[in-house]
Amino acid sequence: MKQIKCLDIIIFGEVNIVTIDQIIKNIAQLEYSLFVVNSYAAGIQQNDGRYITKYFPMSPFVIEQMLKRQGSMGCYQQGYKTNRIKWICFDFDCKDKVEPNVLSLYNQCIVPFTQMLDEFEINYMLEFSGRRGIHVWITFDKLITKELGYRIVCKLEQCCPALYGIMESKEWGLDRFPATDSSRNNIVGKQVKFPLSCHMSGDRSFFFTKSFQKKDDTESEKFFQEQLKILEGYKPNDIEVVTSRLGIDISHSDEVKLKYRKYRLVDKIEITVDQVIDILSETEVFNKIFLRMKQGLAMPQDWTVLLGTLYLCDSNAQLVKDVFRKFPNYDEQKTYSNIEKVGGRYFPATFEYLYHIYGMKIESSLDGQETSLHYLLRKCGLEQNLLVQYEELNEKKAVSDIGLTVKKEKAYLKDNDEVPDVSIWNKLCNLKQYDLQHYDDIIEKIVRGEKIEYVPTEYKVYERVESSEKVRTLVSLSAKDRVITTNLALRLCSKMKVNWKSFSYHISYTSQERIFYYWYSSWGKFIDHIRVFTEIPFMDNYEAFYIDLKGFYDHIDFVSVFRSFEDLLDEETKNIFVFLTEFNDMLMKKLQNGRRIGVPQGPAYARIIAEMFLDRLLESVCQRFKNSGFYMYRYVDDIVFFCEPDFDGKAMYDYLIGALPSAGLPVNYDKTKYFGKISLINDEDRRELLHQDSFNYELKENEYTGILVEEERRKKLKNYLMKNSFSVGSLRYIFGTNTFSEAQSWCLDYYREDILKSCNGRGSNFRKFYEFLFCNERYMKLILDNEELALISLDSLNFSNFVHSLYYAVQDHVIAPSLFERIKHEYIEKLFDTKMKKDDEIIINALRLITAEVSDEKA
Repeated sequence: MKQIKCLDIIIFGEVNIVTIDQIIKNIAQLEYSLFVVNSYAAGIQQNDGRYITKYFPMSPFVIEQMLKRQGSMGCYQQGYKTNRIKWICFDFDCKDKVEPNVLSLYNQCIVPFTQMLDEFEINYMLEFSGRRGIHVWITFDKLITKELGYRIVCKLEQCCPALYGIMESKEWGLDRFPATDSSRNNIVGKQVKFPLSCHMSGDRSFFFTKSFQKKDDTESEKFFQEQLKILEGYKPNDIEVVTSRLGIDISHSDEVKLKYRKYRLVDKIEITVDQVIDILSETEVFNKIFLRMKQGLAMPQDWTVLLGTLYLCDSNAQLVKDVFRKFPNYDEQKTYSNIEKVGGRYFPATFEYLYHIYGMKIESSLDGQETSLHYLLRKCGLEQNLLVQYEELNEKKAVSDIGLTVKKEKAYLKDNDEVPDVSIWNKLCNLKQYDLQHYDDIIEKIVRGEKIEYVPTEYKVYERVESSEKVRTLVSLSAKDRVITTNLALRLCSKMKVNWKSFSYHISYTSQERIFYYWYSSWGKFIDHIRVFTEIPFMDNYEAFYIDLKGFYDHIDFVSVFRSFEDLLDEETKNIFVFLTEFNDMLMKKLQNGRRIGVPQGPAYARIIAEMFLDRLLESVCQRFKNSGFYMYRYVDDIVFFCEPDFDGKAMYDYLIGALPSAGLPVNYDKTKYFGKISLINDEDRRELLHQDSFNYELKENEYTGILVEEERRKKLKNYLMKNSFSVGSLRYIFGTNTFSEAQSWCLDYYREDILKSCNGRGSNFRKFYEFLFCNERYMKLILDNEELALISLDSLNFSNFVHSLYYAVQDHVIAPSLFERIKHEYIEKLFDTKMKKDDEIIINALRLITAEVSDEKA
């Protein structure tokens, strides 16, 4: 292990030990807040010295690793696909590459320029580039337009006559950022090396004050302490003050458009956007949200938190739209579209929940049970009797309201279940108020600890054939059981305030429609965090290994999960846990001929318990290594570890593959693998580590690629085809959102018969395929013309998903009536008296009786 050096800092008479690692971490945080605008990408230096764009989650952690490992990255000036910037930079260079005279550059160019900045009282930082140049950085306290930044650059040039000589100089060079006022067709903009980078053909860059002097100790603790002191002493400029001093008119800027517009909240209170921001910013959690938004570094959940808080404030959600418009990176079309899609799906969150999800300590002055909306209205002076109407508009309702649980389970059935069973769907749709009250009464008795007789009934079992050697059993609960167990599981997690350190199955507490966050975005985050290590050269001395668990759900001991939390539970929470444990025991004994160990794969409550179990177990086994020196990323039972260079990753790997089976979780040794140093990983292992056998990124238009032109699409498709063979497991990607049509056409042209014949794979893969097919008349007609539906095996999950998806397509009016009539007459009616699963037969008989009609909207 390396020796960690420490600094002793005396604070109010106490000795505070600060390690050099902590100093570097603090520097990284400050650099991130001052310079990062594009949190999606950075320029990464290659072995030949060039910088190329790499897309990954840009974070303080990445900058910290760059500083520790003598790396180099380019910092993009523009926000991703926007015209917003937060800094301008003057890059002065010596043209002599062999013997650059940086001191002379400083005296002749930098001194007169900074004297002019001092006269205008503009704050700046000086940075030696590490080779033959000096950067003058000017940052702002909020994002500004690139056009305004360019106007400031031009004005500063006009005010400094010394710069005119540099333009014609054979000795000095000058690059300005931004170089133009336009961001058209520019996704990431230009880049400047991050301060304190180590260029491979130079030394580490560094900040300096007053006179310039080269440094030889750029790896010492003293050096980093000096750099931190400079960063901490710097204050970003107020853009309105700077433009005023320079005589730049911004009166027509979009920065101030909404300042005085007033809104009428709940028909009682008039308020401006600025007042909303000021009132909510009195709380630390909203203060940080608005600060991130101001800097262009907002997280996705910042957006949904504000949406839930403000959506109900006025008619047409105009207030929340204009609050978003107040901040940079605003995209009007995207914002309006997203609000229209999901606006009514989110509640205002209580402060207790908000501070919990952000990992912050709540202020003593706040009521944890008060919602952000209630706080805003109260601070505005809404009468107490009217405030009562808004007290229950929070995540508590999203968790406990039985009607919302039904709504969420309907969405979960179609998204998650191996077959989106129509009979369960219809029962969920036909639940009456009496039924909901009955379920509520049962739940309240359980919460109070009353003994009730409750036995799982009417569940359905499916077998997914994953290979000739592997068959997975999946379960769909009855309408009643799924509503009651999900409602209780959501209450359980809400009461326990539990989060798990994985990317999978996180509960969306304030959503009115979803139990969990959308799986694809969660999976994407999992892959993105792996890419941080695999895409960046200065991370390649980390060691990597991957652990895959065998039959994970089959080996979970629900009782041991309960016991691990028992001492932390209040009486009501304990009652819920006991009921779910007993319910699970009864269900598993029925499924496994008396064996209770395991949870069923499928139900939402089981997903939640599985995450709690594995999170708790991994935390326990990793305590041996003091939870430091490694980074663990998990999606369900896919677990990837990255270990620091001075940490024995092989020892940890060997320990874990022994400890996990001892704890009751067998390891899948066919997939589990120790890769060693990332620099030594071959292309095949790298693809395995990144799960690149899927269509995760390569055939999609996503937030990284933007809109692709036809030639780009063809090129990406060609590249994909050269690297990958077709797999039915890719169907949910091919026919998912944003995958470009060329990939879908290629799949249908060359592989539709293979898909129709297939008996192996997830039900959701086939479902995505048929949902697409029923909306595409051209290919569906081609399949009917060639009588290719006969290729589907009637005893397969493929057929079950075809049948149930067709039923939904007819009911939802998404299939053309003429197309359905052809399917019915040319295929379905020929299945009469053919042997098939009973549930499928019921749907087939129902489809025979349906006459497709055009919906009222389409008529």
